[in-house]
Amino acid sequence: MTREEHFYSLHGELIKFYQIIENDIKWIYSFMLEGNPNKTRMNVSNYTLGQILNELKRLDNSDDNPCISPADYKFLNKMTDKRNYWCHQCYIDFVYEDNCFKSKEFNTVYDKLIKDYSQASQVVQNVQELKLKLRR
Repeated sequence: MTREEHFYSLHGELIKFYQIIENDIKWIYSFMLEGNPNKTRMNVSNYTLGQILNELKRLDNSDDNPCISPADYKFLNKMTDKRNYWCHQCYIDFVYEDNCFKSKEFNTVYDKLIKDYSQASQVVQNVQELKLKLRR
């Protein structure tokens, strides 16, 4: 696999991770809140990531025994900006360069992708495990 192909593959998976994380965060909130989780999930379906994170963090910390780690909250709070970068800006940062996939700019973006992918792959696992635990 070339670096270009690897970039495309990681980029697609990263976007998938962001979608899964956002959806699972809404489910986690719905499972943590008293009442019908399906009804709550419908009620928060149009919340932005920022809105649902604020609600979840407030609820999660209300008993001084949070389920989500500070490191994961830190990542989640930055996720909107990261997602926006990968959806709307990353290609612009290198695609106009001569021989763009061999450019210094591409290498910079590629290194950033590997870092963000690594972080997101861990957070998506943590979030999915918590969602399954709370669903039981």
